[in-house]
Amino acid sequence: MKKFSPLSICCLVLTTGQAVAGEGVPAEVPTMVELSAREINRIVCPGQMTDLIFSEEKGLTGHFAGSNAFVKFTAEEMGGKRTYSTEPSEIYVVCNGSVYTIIGAPTEIDAVTVRLALSKSETVEKNIARHKNMPLEKQALQLIKEAYGGVFPSSYQVMDKREPVHLCPDLDLVRQQVVEIEGVGLRLKSFSVTSRLDTDLELTEKIFLTAAIGSSILAVAIEDHFLKPKQSTRAFVVERKELPAGAMTTLDGTER
Repeated sequence: MKKFSPLSICCLVLTTGQAVAGEGVPAEVPTMVELSAREINRIVCPGQMTDLIFSEEKGLTGHFAGSNAFVKFTAEEMGGKRTYSTEPSEIYVVCNGSVYTIIGAPTEIDAVTVRLALSKSETVEKNIARHKNMPLEKQALQLIKEAYGGVFPSSYQVMDKREPVHLCPDLDLVRQQVVEIEGVGLRLKSFSVTSRLDTDLELTEKIFLTAAIGSSILAVAIEDHFLKPKQSTRAFVVERKELPAGAMTTLDGTER
C-alpha cells in the first residue's frame, strides 16, 4: 500500500493567504435504527457505558461491558421452523451520563454497529483539545493522515455524502465523505478519482483548487499522482469553514 511521505504531504498545504478555493445516534432523541434480525448487533459509546435496558418480552437479549453493548433478537421455534422478530423494540443506553433511546427495527441485514454521538459541548471540547497549540497547516495535515487511514476520532462528524462532481473531461470524480470538525472550523472531503483516458494520466493538486470542490481550501492530497487507463485513486481536501458572526480565530485556528 502506498503511503504519503511527510515531504509530499507538506508541499500540498496552502498558506492561509492562499485559501481561495458517521453520524451517530444523538442523546435524548428517540432514533429508529435498522438492526440485524438474526445476527448480534453492537452499540458503541464514545466513553463509559453504565446501563443497558431493553424488553426481553419483545424478544431481545444483550449485555454491555466498558464502552460496548451487544444485542440480539431471539428466535422462536414454531412447527419445526425458526422465526425471528419483526416488531421494533426500544433499547435504552446510558452513556457518559446521558440516555440514548434506540428504536431497533429488526431487518434481514448483516450485523450492525450503532455509534452513539457525543453531545455538542463534548464534541467541541474534544476537538479543541485535540487541535489546540497546533498551527493551522499542521491541523490540515493531521486530518489528511486520519482520512488516509480511514479512522477518525469519535468527536468528528463523519458523513457519507456520495455525489458526482464535474471537474474535467478526463476524470470521473465522486465525493465520498464529508467530515466536520466542530469547534476548530475545519472540514475534510474525500473523493474517488477515476481516469477516463486510454493513456496514462498525471494528476496535480492544482486541478482541485476550484469552487466545484470547495471554498477556502487549505490543503489537497492525492494518493496516486500517476494513473493508468481507467485506474482510480483517492483525493483528500481540507477546507476552512465559514466562521459564525462575531467569532474570533486564534493563531492555532480555533474559534473563540
